Amino acid sequence: MKDILHPISLTVALIGLACLLRDLPARRRDTAWAALTAVYLLSALSFLFSISSMWRAIDEALGTRNLAVPLAMSCVVALLAGQQIVLSHWSSPADRARRMSRYWLGSGAVVIAALFVLFFLLTPAVQRPTDFTLYYAHDHIYAAYLTVYISAYTLAEGYLSVASWRLADRSPRTAVRVGLRTVAVGAAVTLGYSAVRIGNLIAAALGTSLTGWEDFAWICGDLGTILTLVGWLIPTLTAQTRHATYRWELRRAHRQLHPLWLAFYRAVPEIVLTPNGSTADDRSHTRGIPFQVYRRVVEIRDGQTAVRPYLDHHIRQASEQRHRATGLSGDGLHAAVTADQIRAALTAHSQGALPAQPTDFADQNIESWHPIEDLPALRAIARHFARHDQPTAPEAVST
Repeated sequence: MKDILHPISLTVALIGLACLLRDLPARRRDTAWAALTAVYLLSALSFLFSISSMWRAIDEALGTRNLAVPLAMSCVVALLAGQQIVLSHWSSPADRARRMSRYWLGSGAVVIAALFVLFFLLTPAVQRPTDFTLYYAHDHIYAAYLTVYISAYTLAEGYLSVASWRLADRSPRTAVRVGLRTVAVGAAVTLGYSAVRIGNLIAAALGTSLTGWEDFAWICGDLGTILTLVGWLIPTLTAQTRHATYRWELRRAHRQLHPLWLAFYRAVPEIVLTPNGSTADDRSHTRGIPFQVYRRVVEIRDGQTAVRPYLDHHIRQASEQRHRATGLSGDGLHAAVTADQIRAALTAHSQGALPAQPTDFADQNIESWHPIEDLPALRAIARHFARHDQPTAPEAVST
């Protein structure tokens, strides 16, 4: 059972580690983030060391027997301390979080040192990658070893379950609440593993064995850990998904605005903020899609300003009547009329024909404090503008 479940758990840990490493450069000063990244790395190592094939490979490479036991369990103790550090930084002021972090790290170091001392006193000579606990449960030194490990494991998982659930109640973010409650449930499930290991100690003292409960122990341990790893990852995945969706929408908006921008550029090339090919223009590429969309919005609005003297009242009136007849109203009507006005104004601009009765754009009443707030309105205008045949040109003309 262990060799079936551990590769699955290892995969979950590696996926979580990859997701966290994606954002680590931007959050390298975030202690909680670094601790959480360490949790996934240590979790992956603990499962890797415990897989029977890796267990044997470690023994052959180092000339030892069963060294994977203290290696894997030390990783578990360390990741349990790491999870407590994450909780401390998420729930407490910075000074208290630092003190708690030192406490958890110190406690983890003491437990790990005790495990290695007891393991080397035990010096298990028989390699048992699948049933190590059952085989050595009657050894007094291993009983002490397992007592130290399972006590630390049970206390840490029990505390994690209760503290995570309580912290979830205080969080205003849905993703964090769901994630922490998933962590709490996962930590509670792992206590099934603790119960079997405590039973192993009691059974050994009574001269019996809990052989039939081994699969249950591994199911609880792996399933609980998977739930815990998924729970920690939910807020990160939610944020990354939201960010990816935002950037995808910006790229879509950038492409959508291109025909409208191009029409203005051909009529009024001066709207381009930086000439193509200049050093400043090259820098705009490195600033990413938010800057490029911002720039496109500003340039389109500058284009509207340039052709505003050519807006004809009669064209606006006729356009409003036509689009109202199709059922448009509100912002949708303003966008459609503005697109018609732009098309007519560009023609009048090219001919130098000023209207007898000027007017303003139908979207003039839109209030915005920042150019990017104009994006939804401009996208609607661009959609109506693009429904008529327009010449195309490569995007390279502008960023």
